[in-house]
Amino acid sequence: MIDALTRHELLNWLNQIIGYSEMLIEEADGSGQENLIGDLGKITCAAQQMLVQLQTPLTCSPSCHSAINTNDSHKQTASPDQVAHHFNPVDTECNGRGSLLVVDDNPANQEILSRRLENQGYQIAMAGSGVEALEKLTSNRFDLVLLDVMMPDMGGYEVLQRMKADTVLRNIPVIMISACSDMGQVILCIEAGAEDYLPKPFNSTLLKARISATLEKKRLCEQERRYASQAMQTEAALERHRALTQAVAGVAHEINTPLGIVKTGLSIIRNRLSLPNIQALFRENSETEALLQDMLESSGLTIKNVDIAHRLIENFKKIAVDQLLEHQDTVDLPALLKDTVDLFKISARQARLDIRLDASGILKAREWHGYPGYLTQIMMNFLQNIERYAYPNGIGGQVDIAVSDRVLPAKAPQFVLTVRDYGAGINPEHIGKIFDPFFTTGRGKGGTGLGLAIVNNMVTVAMQGAVSVESEPGFGTCFTLCFPKNLT
Repeated sequence: MIDALTRHELLNWLNQIIGYSEMLIEEADGSGQENLIGDLGKITCAAQQMLVQLQTPLTCSPSCHSAINTNDSHKQTASPDQVAHHFNPVDTECNGRGSLLVVDDNPANQEILSRRLENQGYQIAMAGSGVEALEKLTSNRFDLVLLDVMMPDMGGYEVLQRMKADTVLRNIPVIMISACSDMGQVILCIEAGAEDYLPKPFNSTLLKARISATLEKKRLCEQERRYASQAMQTEAALERHRALTQAVAGVAHEINTPLGIVKTGLSIIRNRLSLPNIQALFRENSETEALLQDMLESSGLTIKNVDIAHRLIENFKKIAVDQLLEHQDTVDLPALLKDTVDLFKISARQARLDIRLDASGILKAREWHGYPGYLTQIMMNFLQNIERYAYPNGIGGQVDIAVSDRVLPAKAPQFVLTVRDYGAGINPEHIGKIFDPFFTTGRGKGGTGLGLAIVNNMVTVAMQGAVSVESEPGFGTCFTLCFPKNLT
């Protein structure tokens, strides 16, 4: 009866014999030394026969025997020719690349495994003990750890426990390296969070498949975490937007109160100045008569501009409330677009933008039943992007906004809205990403990468439409929105 420690050592030696023989077969086949392949195959075959004898039920624990019966590579012994054919040079263009840490206290095992993985295109680092492995893990970035179960001082199970207890290391996948007699430890490691295990000696096909599968699973998990993080950030940004919109609506209401008082006071003054007895007092000489005329004109002009300010604030308040309540309404589309452009007038003047609105393409009804607040937000995002990216640093330029209607076969009537600039344009490599959340080339210009992502979501989901973009560097950009005249 062979004890567990002796069996472990024998398996390590067999792993080295088989591993080195297989690598020599690969090198001989790739260097034109085919005459060596037959003899090397015999060595490998003999080692595998010894492996089968070592792993018979008479010398293995029940758990070990179960593992052997589920491993096809150990059920029968291959011929030398089959061995030589099976271990052709590994395709270095394998799926994916990554940085792997190989942890094994046996230098020969380290070398065999590392050389195989380097041939597959991976970057390899090695550690000869559990302590060294933890030191390297804390100071370097690895995509996967291949961890031997049985090591002196600190075994693989303890290393795994410490990794899973660490908030940084816990997400690094671990594949246990095990001799058959270590099966009980392997089960403990799997229960503790290891992804998989590889038996010694290493089967090159199994090695490649399990590492590729583990790295792919890691990639998908990281992608899922990124998407979850992006969703949380987007929701937080939308919540801030709702809070700001609510505050704007409140401020607009408060501003209207003093504007109303100003208008009332000016109207009283103007009415008093228009009374015949008051006007008679000012007509005593030419100077006082001119003063009366100036006061009448000034008060009239002030009242007119107060009315304009009141109307703008009311529009701003309505837009804010519409956005806050996600309110559907029937509106005159060109009028809504004009109000939006008016809201942007101050920024447009500072950025020297010449914004032109053309609604002559609407041949039928101008009314749109939808979300006015959403469309206003979309237009504001477009105009802000044009100010920031198309004509940066106040260089100024023309912006053409055009709206038309169309009827397509078997489809409801639609509006087509285009926003075109003639500025810097978009780099072709960025076109496919501009609607992605958090993609921006303007972090230093105040860009968050959310503006066009929100636009895309509003158009496709809320407005049941579509948005597209065409651009050429140096010649400008055109965004096109198509959406139904009446939302269902």
